[in-house]
Amino acid sequence: MRDKILTPDQAVAPIGDGASIMVGGFMACGSPEGLIDALVRKGPKNLTVIGNDAGFSYRGIGKLIHAGLVKTLIASHVGLNPEVAQRMNTDVEEDKLECILVPQGTLAERIRAAGFGLGGILTPTGVGTIVAEGKQVLNVGGRDYLLEEPLKADFALLRGNKVDKFGNIWFHSTTVNFNPLMAFAAEHVVVGAVEIVETGTIDSNSVHVSGVLVDSIVGGEKPWQIA
Repeated sequence: MRDKILTPDQAVAPIGDGASIMVGGFMACGSPEGLIDALVRKGPKNLTVIGNDAGFSYRGIGKLIHAGLVKTLIASHVGLNPEVAQRMNTDVEEDKLECILVPQGTLAERIRAAGFGLGGILTPTGVGTIVAEGKQVLNVGGRDYLLEEPLKADFALLRGNKVDKFGNIWFHSTTVNFNPLMAFAAEHVVVGAVEIVETGTIDSNSVHVSGVLVDSIVGGEKPWQIA
């Protein structure tokens, strides 16, 4: 069996300029801080980052934005990170951030659609609003729906509490959030683990993500704290 355990810097080494990256987490809860720090050290430019939110300037996706690595952000909520608005409205072109807001449920289902090979989803969310601009509207059963296309990425950076050496992942409580969906929707999956255990020691009924989806494992993630 191939050894999947790498250092943080080794794990993010394949991520180059212009890559698209999904980052697990909800307000940075469940985000892989060690992997994000390694990506900041590597410094790839013009990234497209997909996640629930923009984190904070000091945590989660916000670290990537603060470091100037993100060209396009696709998220459902950015209000906790004032730097997003500043960069969206800057006159300095190289610092400008494109922010594409997607309703949270739609974001989750678009990611799921990519992971499960669907051609898209139909949702009533956004019909008759600016969310519908440029999108196909289909009428089903007398009700209008937007056709939302699948959302996939080159890489997914996840965070697990227990990860065995094959890559099977168990998430603690709400840290699960977007992580499992993203594992299916990216070409290359890296998981940061709070604890790495021997293969088979995680009960099969407790595995949230199968190791067959995971390419690399990195230890050293810290237990999530509010402060």
